[in-house]
Amino acid sequence: MNPGLPPAPGERASAAGLLRAVALYVEARGRLLHIEGQEAGSRLSGLTVMFLLALAAFVIGWMLAAPALVWIVAEANGWHWTRVALGGAAIHLFIGLLLLAGLKTRLHGIQLFEETFNQFRRDREWLASNKND
Repeated sequence: MNPGLPPAPGERASAAGLLRAVALYVEARGRLLHIEGQEAGSRLSGLTVMFLLALAAFVIGWMLAAPALVWIVAEANGWHWTRVALGGAAIHLFIGLLLLAGLKTRLHGIQLFEETFNQFRRDREWLASNKND
């Protein structure tokens, strides 16, 4: 291509073909991202609903059982019920902190849109190998 001169018809056609290829590539990547977004959303929403229902069942069950257990332990050992309740609360807070730490490590390792990122990596590798040719 000569600077200052209009492009030849063959050069215009190749530029249009390149632009068309880039547009098709971006469209394909967008569709893949859309599909993976829907999959990730459905997976996460299903897990969230199941988690919230399980959590509600455990909380309600434990709220009903805890006073009876405090009374049973206090009566069996001759302790005042407030000490048993505070001991139970301390154990629960400790377990909750351990579970939050485990949740943090699991959330750190979760990978969404994995296939899209793999495709981008392969594309970069392909472009780098063709650049050297």
